[in-house]
Amino acid sequence: MLRLALSNLRANWTRFLATAAAVVVGVAFLAAGLMLTDAVRVSLLGSVEQQYAGVDLAVTTAGEFANLGDAGESVSPLGADSLALVRAVPGVVAAAPVTTAEVRVLKPDGEAVSLRTQGRPWIVDDELNPLTLDSGRAPTAGGEVVVDRATADRAGLRTGSTVVLETPLGERTAKVVGISSFGRSAAVDPGGTVSFFENEAALVLGGGRVSWSQILVRTAGGGAPVTQSLQQVLPPLAQVVTAEDVVEREQRVLNTFVDVLRPVLTGFAFLSLFVCAFVIFNTFSVVVTQRFRELALVRAVGGTPAQVRRSLMVEGVLVGLVASAVGLVAGAALSVGLQALLSRFDVPLPGAGVKVTTGTVVMGLVVGTLVTVASVAVPAFRAGRTKPVEAMRSSAFDRSGTSKVRLVLGGAALAAAVGVLLGAKAGALPKALLGGGTLFMFTALVVGGPLLARVFSKLLSFPMRAFGLTGRLAADNCARNPKRTATTANALVIGLFLVTLVTVSGTAVKSWAVSRLNTLSGSDYIVSSRSGIPDDVVAKIGTTKGVEGSAGVRSVVLRPDGGSPFIVSTTDFEQLARTSGVKVATGSLDTVANGDGVAIIDQQELLKNLLGDATGQDLAGTGDPSADPGATIDLGGTTTKVGDQVEVPALDGSPVVLTVAATLKAKLDALTLGNLVGPSTFARVAGEQPVRFVFVRTDPSQTEQVGLRLEQLTRSYTTIDVQPGNFVGQFVGQALDFLINAVNALLAMSLLVALIGIVNTMTLSIIERRQELGMVRALGMTRGQVGTMVALESVLLGTLGTLVGVGTGLFLGWVLVGSLGQGISLNVDWGRIGLIALAGVAVGALASLLPTRRATRVRVLEAMQPT
Repeated sequence: MLRLALSNLRANWTRFLATAAAVVVGVAFLAAGLMLTDAVRVSLLGSVEQQYAGVDLAVTTAGEFANLGDAGESVSPLGADSLALVRAVPGVVAAAPVTTAEVRVLKPDGEAVSLRTQGRPWIVDDELNPLTLDSGRAPTAGGEVVVDRATADRAGLRTGSTVVLETPLGERTAKVVGISSFGRSAAVDPGGTVSFFENEAALVLGGGRVSWSQILVRTAGGGAPVTQSLQQVLPPLAQVVTAEDVVEREQRVLNTFVDVLRPVLTGFAFLSLFVCAFVIFNTFSVVVTQRFRELALVRAVGGTPAQVRRSLMVEGVLVGLVASAVGLVAGAALSVGLQALLSRFDVPLPGAGVKVTTGTVVMGLVVGTLVTVASVAVPAFRAGRTKPVEAMRSSAFDRSGTSKVRLVLGGAALAAAVGVLLGAKAGALPKALLGGGTLFMFTALVVGGPLLARVFSKLLSFPMRAFGLTGRLAADNCARNPKRTATTANALVIGLFLVTLVTVSGTAVKSWAVSRLNTLSGSDYIVSSRSGIPDDVVAKIGTTKGVEGSAGVRSVVLRPDGGSPFIVSTTDFEQLARTSGVKVATGSLDTVANGDGVAIIDQQELLKNLLGDATGQDLAGTGDPSADPGATIDLGGTTTKVGDQVEVPALDGSPVVLTVAATLKAKLDALTLGNLVGPSTFARVAGEQPVRFVFVRTDPSQTEQVGLRLEQLTRSYTTIDVQPGNFVGQFVGQALDFLINAVNALLAMSLLVALIGIVNTMTLSIIERRQELGMVRALGMTRGQVGTMVALESVLLGTLGTLVGVGTGLFLGWVLVGSLGQGISLNVDWGRIGLIALAGVAVGALASLLPTRRATRVRVLEAMQPT
């Protein structure tokens, strides 16, 4: 049986090329996802280890290493005084401050080399510095920088060049005094770095204030005594941790990112392999039918049914192994190509090349082979039932799809699935049945596919008459074996069904979410910055043409030791009322502005406005504010009302008790403010802090022009963003659009596999119908008519898969969206749905090219000879 299987593969290798191609595509996607995530993981984790290779201790903000890497909006207690205190502690050999901020390197034409370049202070101590100098020297004064090798090459910079930088403090000119590389090996920092002189970095990267996210320490081996000494001299919110703790924490965060990315990629790869199973099953079903005489002869000379089955299973194992091995190689090439493509769009993935592990190789080989063998099992079982007398027949066709029992069962299953889903949507059945009903409907489509194929072919027999005899024959050929027609179309159905469902459901949820969020917006524009907006820029915003009012908000995120982040803000209260959507629900802002009062937002009301109160339950999970109309929920989740006292953590770690003087209505502007206090209270809690937000109200007739002017004003400030007042809604809409498009792009791989499947089925069908084609040619049908007939068959297959896939996706989208409630309506983007349907039909048209060419090259006399 092994020799027979090998002989069949050698003699009929063209039959299995498309089968192998389907496996190759599926395994390639699987391998590419595994190799990419492994490469990213190794690169990220390795870069963290190199970054802290020479570090003994790290000083950071208390609270699970808050501010690690980037202070952002949080206030770090580590300033110039802290750095001096650390350096003065006995046992400290070297101490280096760390902070990062976006810095853009400009080309001579004013275009940024990369939007991902980070600025950082140059670390003088070689052991603490993860960067190494390739050429030049370190910066020793203001106006000098070191640029990484990749950025320097892209910008055409060398030692001695003058470079224009966009920084948190605006545009600056600097002299390049050195070129650097990341790490002490081949590791590359894909984002790029610009290193400043330490004193200059403190101001430029901090937006005009001295604040470090970390202080790296190298000791003389003092260990615990040095740690204790450092903790004694540092502010209360500063924390001393070992380098191992910092590495472990950062690697844990990075692992979380990879652990999210990996299942997504592998999930879509397994979907591709699932679609491949239909192609492989169909291919072997056709092949078994074409080889019925050969299999019957094997039975006639003494072969047992088990031996026939083993022969085909061996063929499946060999095809699966070879195709999976090729798929692994293709996956490596796909991984490299994807990295190159992303790099061209300035989104380089960490790491270089691919990471091939034993696990990836084993998984690719095992999964690809198992999918192939499982798909071959049913055709092999049928082949074992071939009777020796079949060897006496001259031809045969697979008519297994004409079973009336299957047609009845399939039709009943489809009707039952539709009934369950409609009942769950209407509320007559539990909503929990939606998931089971969806799975049941998919199963019903597979079982009842032949019924749909037969009905489809019969319905199209009339319009196909417009193409004459070729059109009628094409429709009849689709109805000849409805099971094969349905199985071929199913590969296309899966992809189009999921694409349509994701598009319809995602669009409905996006429209609802954006609409909800837009109702909670107040100001026309919000100018924001993580590191702070310089005072002169704040003033220019207020005097910009078309601006009727602006309110600069000084805000800070305080992180109490072991507690949750706590936002505290202050502003000019009169301007705030003019420019934002902040409204008072209870109490008075006068007490807040002039005393020790605090205004808090009603988180309960915000959640109700966003999500609705369909359940009638307390959405915050604490208390029952409805019992007291003046009660609200603060950001800590505690039921509070006007007159109660709340404890706010000050920057120095000491608690400050404030009285709730007002509650704010649930608007997004209020959520941005967090806990609103007066200027004097803010200074007592957070000290001197920069403006982080500016609420802007514009002349209604110049709103769009004001946005352009503000963009131009802040263009060279890398951490300042100009956003419309409904920016949250726009962000959510863009994020959902991105997710929908990303899912659709990944699901497009199933269309590629479906294309392979239709080509395979049509090509094998041409071989099966060789005598028939010769007969119709002998009766006068031209090559062009034969080609038209085959092409129409392929287009009909694509149309069947499109109608079933898109129709099922629309139906389930309508059911699922309608079951969500909350006022979500199904707004179908018919333009996008039309493009999806066009793509499905195009797959059928493309798949016809090779089979049509083969069919038109059949010679009449050779085709009519018995096989």
